Amino acid sequence: MTIPPHGVITRGTGNDIIESKLMLSKPSVGSPTFILVMVCLMVLPEAANDKSLSDELESSSGPNMPEEILVHPTTGAIVLASVNDVPVYDVEVERQLDRLEVFEGLPETTLQIYRSSVLSQLVRQQAVYSYLQTTEFRASEQEVDLAVAEVKKTLANRGQSLDEFLAGGKADMAMLRRNLAWKIVWNRYLESYLTEANLRRYYERNYPQFDGTTRRIAQVYLGDPANEESFEWDKAFRNTVLMRDRIQQGELTFAEAVKQYSMSPSAADGGDLGWIGYHGPLDPRIHEAAFSRPVGDVVGPIQTRFGIHLLYIMEEKRGTTKWEDMVDEIRAAAASYLFAHVADRYLSDARVYYFGEDEATEMDPSFVRVFQKEFVAP
Repeated sequence: MTIPPHGVITRGTGNDIIESKLMLSKPSVGSPTFILVMVCLMVLPEAANDKSLSDELESSSGPNMPEEILVHPTTGAIVLASVNDVPVYDVEVERQLDRLEVFEGLPETTLQIYRSSVLSQLVRQQAVYSYLQTTEFRASEQEVDLAVAEVKKTLANRGQSLDEFLAGGKADMAMLRRNLAWKIVWNRYLESYLTEANLRRYYERNYPQFDGTTRRIAQVYLGDPANEESFEWDKAFRNTVLMRDRIQQGELTFAEAVKQYSMSPSAADGGDLGWIGYHGPLDPRIHEAAFSRPVGDVVGPIQTRFGIHLLYIMEEKRGTTKWEDMVDEIRAAAASYLFAHVADRYLSDARVYYFGEDEATEMDPSFVRVFQKEFVAP
């Protein structure tokens, strides 16, 4: 069986799990504490019995495991995936969706896509954790013991025992210890790599994301929003590829392409869409494409829900926001990049199984930035 690279669609319910000292205060977005808390949140399944279920998984072939092994014997939580024999549960996915209030009221089909995306991120985080535990950043048993003692102290001050807390969150001590160990290793890893020198290098490579840089772009647009069902998407995409190639080979100028082919009112102005920032009101794919290549390049085709776009990057104006005013935002973005880099590198080395329905489709790009902001990792 081929193991899919991303999450699968599933359903589940659950409450928050770790509200210990790690999460009593609400850190500001972009702060180091925010980074650690949000990344930590992504690896806190609401139900777990790591040791016992891991032992079962070791002797089972992922896709062919008996159905009863995929259900936690005490809480009833369902295993959606496993990473190096560590289970990821449905209640964890639902808890993350509950935190993202922007998703409330969405149709079930859309929520299924986000369940798949959340599961994929959780699997990636577990792969990162497995790798870091083999490095000098690993958390020792003694360090985790001290963290557990801090949790007990915090709960006692709130009039709650650790057993009550774990039962209310459908968790056990093994899962709590793994979650605390994750915080320790990820904190240590970030402190090692997110130095001022590295942050400045990251900023210089990605300054348009932070300092208010704008670019002036023009487009060739093929589409018919009024008759979307009858629009020949595949044909339009292929024609735009051919158009781009002709422009790049010097057989056609961009201005000529706009005049001959563009179906947008902007064609009257040579396709000029004006100045846009890295973030803005247009489809996120347009903003990202506009900053993906140097000034003077043609970018695309880009498919949005409106049609097919071919962009020309005309000019750039550097922003004026100072480095000192962007440090927290840069740090959060760099942490996200660092996580993605490590996950992409080591996920292929992990033993990953998915259990459930078929893989979902791509996430709606209109929610991508909200998703990245909440989960830190892209």
